Amino acid sequence: MNTNKQDQVTRNLLQFCYNCEDAHLCTTEEACKACWAENGLYEEEAEAAGAEETRQLLQFYYA
Repeated sequence: MNTNKQDQVTRNLLQFCYNCEDAHLCTTEEACKACWAENGLYEEEAEAAGAEETRQLLQFYYA
């Protein structure tokens, strides 16, 4: 897993799992993402759209 994704998961763990009673059950990134999605806290499509927007912006700046 690259550092950016690890940073995102770590930030999400701090933000979304802080008060969760079942946080100890999420032992992998996939389990965390499934839990967040189940609770309406994570949308993979929104994350992908944000990444595409960032890529386009960087191409605009540096191309």
